[in-house]
Amino acid sequence: MKISNETKVGILSAVGITFLVLGFNFLKGNSLFSSKKKIYAVYKQVNGLQPSNSVQVNGLIVGNVTDLQVLDKNAGQILVTLSISKKIEIPRNSVARISSELLGTKKVELDFGNSSEYLENGDTIYAAVDNSITDALKEQLNPLVTKLEGTLGQVDSLLMTVNSVFDTTAKGNLRSAINHLNGTMGHLSTATNSLNGMMEKNGNIYGTFNNLEAVTANLKANNEKITGILDNANKTMGTLANGQLEETLNSLQQTSASLSSTINKLNSTDGTAGLLLNDKKVYNNLQATLASLNKLIEDLRYNPKRYVHFSLFGKKDKVKPIPSDTAQ
Repeated sequence: MKISNETKVGILSAVGITFLVLGFNFLKGNSLFSSKKKIYAVYKQVNGLQPSNSVQVNGLIVGNVTDLQVLDKNAGQILVTLSISKKIEIPRNSVARISSELLGTKKVELDFGNSSEYLENGDTIYAAVDNSITDALKEQLNPLVTKLEGTLGQVDSLLMTVNSVFDTTAKGNLRSAINHLNGTMGHLSTATNSLNGMMEKNGNIYGTFNNLEAVTANLKANNEKITGILDNANKTMGTLANGQLEETLNSLQQTSASLSSTINKLNSTDGTAGLLLNDKKVYNNLQATLASLNKLIEDLRYNPKRYVHFSLFGKKDKVKPIPSDTAQ
């Protein structure tokens, strides 16, 4: 049997068209050899949903989007066709929710309800759309943008006020103040260097702290002695506080009064002691009496027989001169 060239071309064309249709449906996510059911959902907006986007249940891909159609001229309603495996039973009160993955890819997430009746091929499911990440960011940033606009307006007003206040004279004064501030910072740097020198090992402050440390160590070493001294002082103060201080002061006052009375008597000429101290004649007579008494004692020592004479033969002894008379 001889096949003509026209027949061969027709067969090849049919096979090519068949493979083209199969490949196109494969790229769209449709499989001609799998059993799936079609479920419809009507959305007001699809947020960039495209055919071949996945349909997922709890993160598991159970189908894909096969078609999107506009139902009115204003595109207020969009019919989305979902091709879902017949093995998946979808409750009638379930919701087909359009959401975005992390990289921005759109998907349809099926949120199962609790109905005991299930959707059949050609039924319509409830539709919902999640806000995109951009919408969420807009909602968060809108209040911030509003506040930022108000703040920028206030800053603009403040700058205008500052420009009006800082005229040429004020700017000159400000420049002069900055120059003085630079000088002050230079002096402060010099003082800091001086302080660093004092803080060094051979500096005054270092030596002072060493002396303070030595004094502190000495106090610590003599802590027991200091404690004993404080205890004794406390006991002394306690003893004085118990009444002995008042008695001592009274006794001292009485002694002072007696001493004052004695001194007054010595200063007066009423008593013997007062006469001796204040009357010169009495003093001279007392001196003369003492001188005569001394001569008498001296004469008695050198010439005792003049006052006590005892002799068997009646011989008189020769009277010896006393030294005081010879001295004169």
